[in-house]
Amino acid sequence: MYDLVVIGGGPGGYVAAIKGAQSGLKVLLVEKDALGGTCLNRGCIPTKCFVHDTKLLQEAKTSQVLTGAGSLRIDISRMIMRKREVVDRLVKGVDTILKSHSVEIAPGHGELMAPRRTKIHYQDGSSKEVESRNVILATGSRPADLPFLHADGHFVQTTDDALGTPDVPKSVVIIGGGVVGMEMATIYLNMGCNVAILELLPDILTGEDEEVRKTMRRLLRRRKASVYVSARAKEVNIKEDKVQIIYEDKDKQVKTVVSDRLLVAAGRTPVLDGIDPVRLGLKMEGSFVKINSRCETNLRGVYAIGDLVGGMMLAHKASAQAEVAISNIAGPGREFQPEYVPRCIWALEEVGSVGLSEENARATGRPIRVGKFPHRASGAAQAMGNVEGFVKIVGDAETGEIMGVHIMGARATDLIGEPVMAMTMEAAVEDMAECVKPHPTLTESVMEAALDWSGKVVHLPKKTA
Repeated sequence: MYDLVVIGGGPGGYVAAIKGAQSGLKVLLVEKDALGGTCLNRGCIPTKCFVHDTKLLQEAKTSQVLTGAGSLRIDISRMIMRKREVVDRLVKGVDTILKSHSVEIAPGHGELMAPRRTKIHYQDGSSKEVESRNVILATGSRPADLPFLHADGHFVQTTDDALGTPDVPKSVVIIGGGVVGMEMATIYLNMGCNVAILELLPDILTGEDEEVRKTMRRLLRRRKASVYVSARAKEVNIKEDKVQIIYEDKDKQVKTVVSDRLLVAAGRTPVLDGIDPVRLGLKMEGSFVKINSRCETNLRGVYAIGDLVGGMMLAHKASAQAEVAISNIAGPGREFQPEYVPRCIWALEEVGSVGLSEENARATGRPIRVGKFPHRASGAAQAMGNVEGFVKIVGDAETGEIMGVHIMGARATDLIGEPVMAMTMEAAVEDMAECVKPHPTLTESVMEAALDWSGKVVHLPKKTA
């Protein structure tokens, strides 16, 4: 009898296994593929390797002080090799950590037979059932299918395909203008490809602050990327080694765009392999497993975390929910707080956000005040040669509560950590203004935005009435 069986070894599952073992539980982790899940093997880490490598090329080409940079080229084979080395190193690291905590790892497919009974279908073809006091479902998600097309791995690709293809297309169309679409567009643009983006919704990066979306649209135009919003892809044909995408625009006009390659980045769908909601009596919300704030399902002793439960499909959200689930299994008990989960985008400029956008904050009816500081006024940004972006703080004008923070520009994904901590600790905007920051650093922009919220910004001219 195990104290805990975890089905799925991604950033939610393996963290749950480690935290469970640290809490004194006897843990079995079932993983059918490689440890680390989509994030480590096919998502977060591989894309960041590609973003980093291609950004080096772009920075060299646009540098004001380097000569001869125009002749630089990307070696895609070496990029793929480096990505594999990084992934392999991290997967081995996860395996080592799990074993150091005496977590038992079952290489196979987990099937939930009952709340306390899991059947393991091993990779060698054998199977067995195990019992446990608790189960955590962490099976993750996979790229969503579109009804009118099938990814063939060459002309029509998922991100899994794209990150392993040893050639660079001259042109690519990306279906999806969300986070994945923006990051892949960045990679292709940095490699010199012609890029077009088809987004079904009225804007790219839906859910982010309007100033973030506006700035990203401008950056895409600057790089000559074509963006079609309110565009519904209808049909895909392969003709003469070209991909023909037929779509309907916002005026219901049927149009066609042609490229060397089509990348599908139109969302993800939960993996329910081995989970039969009807047979188990497991409550669902649409296609996702329904949980409460303690990450509990309606089945006693069965928890669910990560992409499987919907909401933001982020690795760090899954890891945070893993800690919540373990706390509720082993004590002392916690609730998950999604409002404190940051959102990060590694695109033409990085984006780090947490909490409400200005639009959504104003929609609450509370008195809102906004503080903002542009990176062009930052000494550190000027020294780095990248002054694009800003820090924006949205707060309650009466209480000083931090309702949302939006950072765009260099190292935004690192900078957002401080506002996340401030919000989690229920600090006020004024508290962020009082912290002494090292100079010259981009963290000063966070402080200056907080000062601007209070009307006391230092490194901007005095505002006129």
